[in-house]
Amino acid sequence: MQSGAIPDQHISASSTSMLQSMLSMAGLVLRQVEGRGCPRQQVTREGHEHLEVYLGRLHVVTKVEVQGRFGNGQGREYTERYKLQYWRPGMEHWTTYTDGTGNQLLQGNSNTYLTQTSQLHPPIIAARVRFIPYSQHPRTVCMRVELYGCPYTEGLVSYSMRDGDVRYGEAQLRDLTYDGERRGAGEGVGLLLVGGLGQLTDGEMGHTNFRVDALGKGKGYEWVGWEDDGRRQPLEITFQFDSVRNFSALHVYTNNFFTKDTQVFSRARVLFSVGGLYYHVQTPVEVEPEVDRIFENARNVTLRLHHTPAKFVKLQLYFALRWLLISEVTFDSVPCRCNITEEEKPNATLSVMEGHVFESHSSVKPSDSDFPSGLLIGGLATLGVVFGVVPVVLFLIYYRSRISFHGSEKTLQPGVTSPKDRKVSMKMKDLHINLSLASVSNGYSRANGKLYGHVAVDDEAGSSLYQEPYKTRLASSHHSLGTSTEYTDTMVKRSSLPHDASQMVDYAVPDVNMTPPPPFSEIYKPHAPLPTPIDEPQDQATSTIHDASLYPFSPPIPPPPMQQYVTASEFDHISSIQGVTGTVLYGETEGTDANYERPVPEMSRHRLHSLEILGEGAFGVVRLCRIDDETSSSNNSSSGSRLVLMKQLEVGAKEITKKEFHREIQIMSRVDDPSVTRLIGTVTRSEPLCMLMEYMTCGDLHQFLRRHNCQDMDGGGYVGSERPLISYGGLIHIAVQVASGMRHLENLNLTHRDLAARNCLVDRCLNIKISDMAMSRPMYSQDYCQLGEDNVLLPIRWMSWESLLQGRFTSKSDVWSFGVTLWEILTMARHQPYTELSDDGVLENLSHCCPGGPSMTLLPQPHLCSREMYDLMTACWRPSDRQRPPFWQVLMFLQRKHLGYTLDYP
Repeated sequence: MQSGAIPDQHISASSTSMLQSMLSMAGLVLRQVEGRGCPRQQVTREGHEHLEVYLGRLHVVTKVEVQGRFGNGQGREYTERYKLQYWRPGMEHWTTYTDGTGNQLLQGNSNTYLTQTSQLHPPIIAARVRFIPYSQHPRTVCMRVELYGCPYTEGLVSYSMRDGDVRYGEAQLRDLTYDGERRGAGEGVGLLLVGGLGQLTDGEMGHTNFRVDALGKGKGYEWVGWEDDGRRQPLEITFQFDSVRNFSALHVYTNNFFTKDTQVFSRARVLFSVGGLYYHVQTPVEVEPEVDRIFENARNVTLRLHHTPAKFVKLQLYFALRWLLISEVTFDSVPCRCNITEEEKPNATLSVMEGHVFESHSSVKPSDSDFPSGLLIGGLATLGVVFGVVPVVLFLIYYRSRISFHGSEKTLQPGVTSPKDRKVSMKMKDLHINLSLASVSNGYSRANGKLYGHVAVDDEAGSSLYQEPYKTRLASSHHSLGTSTEYTDTMVKRSSLPHDASQMVDYAVPDVNMTPPPPFSEIYKPHAPLPTPIDEPQDQATSTIHDASLYPFSPPIPPPPMQQYVTASEFDHISSIQGVTGTVLYGETEGTDANYERPVPEMSRHRLHSLEILGEGAFGVVRLCRIDDETSSSNNSSSGSRLVLMKQLEVGAKEITKKEFHREIQIMSRVDDPSVTRLIGTVTRSEPLCMLMEYMTCGDLHQFLRRHNCQDMDGGGYVGSERPLISYGGLIHIAVQVASGMRHLENLNLTHRDLAARNCLVDRCLNIKISDMAMSRPMYSQDYCQLGEDNVLLPIRWMSWESLLQGRFTSKSDVWSFGVTLWEILTMARHQPYTELSDDGVLENLSHCCPGGPSMTLLPQPHLCSREMYDLMTACWRPSDRQRPPFWQVLMFLQRKHLGYTLDYP
């Protein structure tokens, strides 16, 4: 109103005096203007007086603001509370705004000189808005009003459906903010929602766990849920738009909390109509999303609508489990300037088209006088003769033919073969048809279940463990991940899904008509030897030349599409993740308990013996030291001692540098997990300041893997016997510990920011501890890229796109890095990620993950990697961080694939 976008003639009121005084004030900011927006009568709880604003076209109103009569400081009238009512075309009456908890009253003013702003959650879509002052006791009030919002361009004016159900004891899964009609005999079951908008279009995405109160409005407030009534009927939602539009996509944000009987719909069917009565003209769209029984996080499922014009869209969703939960439905559409007429009534009274029945609403029941009784009796008699006599005749003919056949067979002379004797005897066991899909699902033989060493790869039929999917990507050697959604409209063949979650299959049923994938040897062929040497002891140097034959080079990654490359100068906003001694500094996210510290003992400097300088930073060095026990003597240093990692600050460092060092000590003191290196002591009473971290006897995981060979895929032996051996089960054992350590950091709201194999330490028993020292080591300088004017070091080949392009580090960005680390583990660290791409190429590739950009090229599936493990990797690399699994889910999945493993190393 202040901007003048709403002309005076679009403002009306229930009383003339209120309208005139309102127009004289000309907006909220002109508080010096004398005038009163006051109704003639006193306001009560009945709320008869109102001020109405006509917005013209539909608008999204997100905020309203009110103030009393200022009157140059002389005014005394204001309203303490008020209601909002709104209307838009298609509504039969005015609707009172509620905030989702049933509250209709908005907070008004407490004086005349301050404005009171109310955010509308959810926002309202309206063409007219009314302000209705409210008071518990009769009083004179005055109001100035202002509205904030924008024009509504989505075109959706209403949706109609069955209201959600109540999940007793857990969540209220009804559409609480629906502003249309509620038709039905009573509250709850059977209630129909007609002609309004509600929680499916309010922009609020639901939390994965619908049993938590994420917004403070009740458990499951963001979700609308329906329970399967057992009739195998789909949930049907009809959307009406303001005009005919061209639809390209439909996005359904749905829940997949399958351990609580909730899962993504098994099938979706979209029908289109112009008139809203008949949906038989346009070709419907049918989609069967892939079944995901690994990750429970909620996700967007996108249905491609192929630019179909319509004004009404009917969405039919079929239940996969007992419950179906939807939080948001959005459309990609534009107004269609096409000449399309409304559909006509089908010709037949009862037509079956596209699997749907269209029935005529008018029917005439014939009277008894109109139907001759004699004709009825004659028809029944004829049917009796046909169905009674004809079968008897057919049986007699068959019986006579059998007798004659056996008689002729007995009269054949010896040596003459009968037709029966000339038949070919064929037994099914003689047909050696191999349809063992388990042996070709990943392009290699499972070797009788020995892929994991002592780990059972294939779960028994009917078990709840995850199954290996058959579908593989064989079209190319690289994989792309879209940016708009993680779930496409690819249709897969599935078996009928049981309602019992414990019997639910995990993946699509194989299609035996598909051409099985070729053997693994035909897909991954040996390439050139490793491009870079590795740092190893001299007694193992001769074994490095065998890498090319032992571990085939992964399929080459094609460069991203030719575009303008992202340059380092565009990353000047990135802040350093490096600590004062050169190691990575753990990041703190929202919710970190900054006051929590684990007691750390002060160490005596004379107990420390420096063995080697491992790395250095701008203000200190990282040393490998031996620390003696307090009881050990100086002349017997080999007994009662252990190796530790010492971060040492240089002498004479500035106070701000010392403060940062103490801050790092405080952060590291919170870590207390067997899979993460812990702070075991400090030296802070004199310079140089030091902190002592745990260290492992076999060094970092990257070098450890390169010094080893893995069991071959056939399970029949080991390759490269000149090197130490590690089983596939041992690799998964390593991955489980890395995930466990990252879950601990996630629980502490700490981010690692440089998770990689080089930052994991290992001992002789395959125990893993996540460390932070690799950034300071010169041997790993090629794994970091210098960006910006400050030459900030960043591990871009392990980083998520939002960390690199937005400087945003969260536990979900660490999940991305974990996916790359798992890829390193299953390639035995033989190749650097994206080794075919330059640093600029990696930056450009990551920029493709930005919303609205092209697809990103993913790392290829390692030849040691099962399809399930690669599915886990790609889930970690989803463009939307909300769609990536948290570490507790990653750990749970890996532990289930780790069942039955016993340590077989060394």
